[in-house]
Amino acid sequence: MKNFSSRMLVIIKSINAKAVGLPVFILFATAWPAVCKAQLKILELIDKTESASFTLTAHNSIGLATDTARAFFISADGLAITSASLLANADTLIVSDHKNSSLAISRVLAVQQMANLAMVQLSGYNSKEDNFLSPARPPFDARGELMIFPHESEPSGSLNIGRISKVIQPFMIGRAAIITLKTTNASRSAPIINNSGNLIGILHKTALNDESVLLPSSLINNNDWIAINQSWILFKRNTGRAALCSAHYADALILQAEEKWIESARLFNAALKIRSEDPRLYALRCISRYQYGNKTGAEEDFSKALNINSNEGLAYYGRALFHLKNGQSKMAINDLLICLEKDGSIAQGFVYLGQAQQLANEIKKAYASFSHAMELDSLLSEAWYERGRTSMQHATDQTPALNDLQKAARLNPFLPGVYTLIGDIKLKRNDYLEAIIEYERALRINPRDDLALMNRGLAYFNTGLKERACSDWEKAGELGNPMAFKLISRHCANLRRNNF
Repeated sequence: MKNFSSRMLVIIKSINAKAVGLPVFILFATAWPAVCKAQLKILELIDKTESASFTLTAHNSIGLATDTARAFFISADGLAITSASLLANADTLIVSDHKNSSLAISRVLAVQQMANLAMVQLSGYNSKEDNFLSPARPPFDARGELMIFPHESEPSGSLNIGRISKVIQPFMIGRAAIITLKTTNASRSAPIINNSGNLIGILHKTALNDESVLLPSSLINNNDWIAINQSWILFKRNTGRAALCSAHYADALILQAEEKWIESARLFNAALKIRSEDPRLYALRCISRYQYGNKTGAEEDFSKALNINSNEGLAYYGRALFHLKNGQSKMAINDLLICLEKDGSIAQGFVYLGQAQQLANEIKKAYASFSHAMELDSLLSEAWYERGRTSMQHATDQTPALNDLQKAARLNPFLPGVYTLIGDIKLKRNDYLEAIIEYERALRINPRDDLALMNRGLAYFNTGLKERACSDWEKAGELGNPMAFKLISRHCANLRRNNF
């Protein structure tokens, strides 16, 4: 474990110096009491997280170590969260990396298959001395730093600081994120806290591409846990243990959310070998197969899912996306209405319904669909984005559109074009400096955003920065924007002659 002084150095450098933008010595000289108090509070939270975390190592029947994962306590009666796949083939689980040497696994209480999580109970927990963690109420900030408490064997030590590189929305998992830190599989299920010390996530590792994924800490309190409530001895004899503890389900959902259709379909194949009569798995594979062009396989999955459960609405969802992709808005609307009649909880389904309704020029219905998606899942950034875009295109008052798009950007700053649209609204209001800031954000995420370049050029032009405007228009023209050359010929010819 890192000692107190090294953790202090990490926090001082990575949080305050970056957030405030001042050298550490200036920060201390001007605000020493407040800084000390804030640092000590954060260090207390880090120490609490470290002391609530531990390592579980699986051993086989002859005592050989076969797998390792992290875990952390979530209550004062010894309940803990760890990786479900760790339990799949273990004969014995050994607790380490914790000050309490009396800890031992006693019961398996529940599993959450789609997230590869298990809730276990340990004997020997001392409620007076041992700590536990509670999920944060606010969702994670996609633009903030985060801290992971991985396995002690990781090269970077016991504390890792990183950032989010992509926000995703897997089915049944909710708003999650790809994170920049590279860790080994031994660190999966490690707790993740933000720079305020709040538990915001749980680390997941995808086996196929070794990505580090932040699963939302809200999973701890959701209703998708499958109750087990068996002693460890009895759970080892549970005939359904392999199906309950497979990591394929979670990996497939995450890859699907990243639009890695072929890879996700392969993992759904693996999951179906264990759970061959699960209609939802067929419906999920149907989505991936449609998206990468395996129409025959997708139709087989569609039929199989509905043969097992005629109310499996997600089957219609996959076919609707296929219709939407091919511009068949009416057919997409029909399938989505059937899907949502059978399962009205699919928030993303209402987003796609709204998109199909827009294509059919049913604007009021589309707006209502996006609004309902937000009611089902207020963290679904695409719903805020689509409603904001609809308001921007069809409403005179742009304030609601701006509010929706800003909310979408907070939830997912990596949404394609979201900052460009925010900039466009500010440009129309003649808030040129504010618009430039938004376009710069857009271009940091996607330097090839020709619309952001075009409109930042207009904002520069209107503030008198004609050289910068012409430079942006030239770049936009190189990216294929046809309007760029008209603006260059109209406004930049004299500037070029003067410069050369």
